[in-house]
Amino acid sequence: MSKKLKKHVAEKYIESAIVQKEIINRLMERLSFINLSPRKVADLGSGVGLSTESLLKLHPNSEFYMIDYSFKSLNSNILQNKSINSVCANFKNIPFENNTFDFVFSSSALHWELDIKSSFEEVYRILKPGGLFLFSTYGPDTLIELRSAWAQIDDYRHVNDFYDMHDIGDLMLNLNFMDSVLDTEKIIIQYDNVKQLQKDLKNIGSKVLRDKDEEIPLQGNIKMRLMYQEYEKFRSKSGELPATYEVIYGSAWKKMDNIIQYSK
Repeated sequence: MSKKLKKHVAEKYIESAIVQKEIINRLMERLSFINLSPRKVADLGSGVGLSTESLLKLHPNSEFYMIDYSFKSLNSNILQNKSINSVCANFKNIPFENNTFDFVFSSSALHWELDIKSSFEEVYRILKPGGLFLFSTYGPDTLIELRSAWAQIDDYRHVNDFYDMHDIGDLMLNLNFMDSVLDTEKIIIQYDNVKQLQKDLKNIGSKVLRDKDEEIPLQGNIKMRLMYQEYEKFRSKSGELPATYEVIYGSAWKKMDNIIQYSK
């Protein structure tokens, strides 16, 4: 990939990642209050490196691994640092041994796997006992306006299904994460038109995840125009169209007692 194309990919993502950048800032603020000196850090779903760049400022002496399923994003990363390693992998099969990382970070990425349980199991596996998992993902009310607009047009799924905060909490409890903390907030971005929202979603690599046997026909211009008309019903008195993101923040530690060995 040429330097010009790499720059283009990264610039498009950064320009459209309005919510994602804000979420990273809020996670960094939370992290600043945690006493942590990790030797090895995994940024799961790192993309072009926005979160890794912020993490590096807080932990400049750590060894970083950017893990993402998109080779294009990893190859377009904004960082030039020898202490950062890029690994192309999905979240259900992370190519590291058990108990490798002191800190696993993930922002706006875990929803990209339909089977989030397997992703959390992998995070737990690669964390060292006593290691920290800090993340953000999206809840069911994310893009609720877009979901509602399409629901008036057809019965196909045009927006991803997202896990509820309480389901994630139960999952973490069942996996034996320790001192789990979860909370949620809504961030609303205002748009002039739906096309701009669609452009942003495309630039950040957003797509609807489907099971293998689930197919959807190509959308015609008529259906798209009808969807735009339905979305117009959400336009505020000030003339803007909202796009809601329900953001779930979470943190937990891997239990230390996993390393205790009992002799007979």
